[in-house]
Amino acid sequence: MKIFQNAIKSIALLTCFYFHEGHCQVELIDKQPIQLDFKNRGIDAEQQQSMALSPLFYLNGNQIASFLDISSALSTDSIYYHSIVLPSSHKTDLAYGYIYENHLQNKFSPNHTLFLVGNPTKLKSTKISLIWIDRNHDFDFQNEIPDTLIYGATKKPILMGSNAKSLAIDFKLFPFNEFRQFAAMSDEAIQMSQGNRNYAGTRYSFRETRWNLWYSDFVFEGDTLRLGIKDVNCNGLYNDLGIDKVYLMSANSTEFQGNNAVSLKKETILFWMGNSFSLSVLDGFLGKATIKKIASVKNDASLSVGKKFPRFRYCVAEKPVHKNQIRKIKSQFLIVYVWSAENAVFIQDSALLHKIQRTLPSNFKLLMLNHGGSGKYVYRYNRRYDVNFLQGFCSPKVAKKLKLQSMPQSFVLDEHQKIVKIGMNAYQIQRFIAKNTLSN
Repeated sequence: MKIFQNAIKSIALLTCFYFHEGHCQVELIDKQPIQLDFKNRGIDAEQQQSMALSPLFYLNGNQIASFLDISSALSTDSIYYHSIVLPSSHKTDLAYGYIYENHLQNKFSPNHTLFLVGNPTKLKSTKISLIWIDRNHDFDFQNEIPDTLIYGATKKPILMGSNAKSLAIDFKLFPFNEFRQFAAMSDEAIQMSQGNRNYAGTRYSFRETRWNLWYSDFVFEGDTLRLGIKDVNCNGLYNDLGIDKVYLMSANSTEFQGNNAVSLKKETILFWMGNSFSLSVLDGFLGKATIKKIASVKNDASLSVGKKFPRFRYCVAEKPVHKNQIRKIKSQFLIVYVWSAENAVFIQDSALLHKIQRTLPSNFKLLMLNHGGSGKYVYRYNRRYDVNFLQGFCSPKVAKKLKLQSMPQSFVLDEHQKIVKIGMNAYQIQRFIAKNTLSN
């Protein structure tokens, strides 16, 4: 019976699930591989910040022109034309454009997929239009079922391939009023090399968002981590070694950042807060992807739970300006919270952090280290919100010692300044304080 109970206990440890934001997540236990479940689409910071103009041109009868990259096209470049079969339900006021997609079928404009859209100049007023994607690359739009474009409404991106994890595209009218100077430059560049093409203008073209990243969450040492894989070459597969990218961040962060990305390998090694992980991706649609914690000499001196917090001096946001030594802060528990006012997660957490500071028990201290803000801003922050934070600055030197990989970031230290917890958000910090508050 005892052997049976121990076996059940071992199985429970290896399949320990957590409920977080409505999703069931598996916990990564030391050296035990887990299967990742990529159910969520995402985009990285590079994609979010990209202008990604998708220029539209009007049809010349049933003729479309070949693709020209406006960032590299020359006025002397030749433009070729190809006839298409128009959709039977809509043959007037059609414009066309191209979507970058790595494939070999379209010999006319390699690695690009042709699409048609109806009435692009009226989309803002009509709120709805049809878009045809030439997914089979035969230039016949009578055998394509049109998708629906909805202006100003939330909708699912347009799926390019037949697999659920294929590249998806989100089209919106280009925000002309917001980026007038960029629009004028684009108009000029396209007109220089447009030949006989009839350009609809940047005002009536699209801004394209490419959904070519999938992510999976898992729990490790009480922190929910998020692992994303990006189909960099947009061929619909996520296992191209040396090309596709792997991202790792805290689920509390808002963006997949390039500085936390590595190229996919047969065995991809990832690092997070003093821990090393091995990722294995066995199929292009992410159905067989596993991750496990591994030992690594590189992280022997890194920050991790149980290790001593590094010694450093930080500049205090007080008048007169002076520096303090982290070792001089004495308390049963010290919470070090590195923040930036521009980070969306900190903005969401700030009200709760204010409440935590105002009700902080005597056996806790909270040190807020600002990353990137001016001294005047941080000094006025305390006065404006009347929180009396112990405020300092996270200089580049301090950030390097703390091995920051996400923002904001938190560390909970014990009375010997050994790390107890890493990466807790404001709600987790509040629960930790409630659990460890000394009773009166």
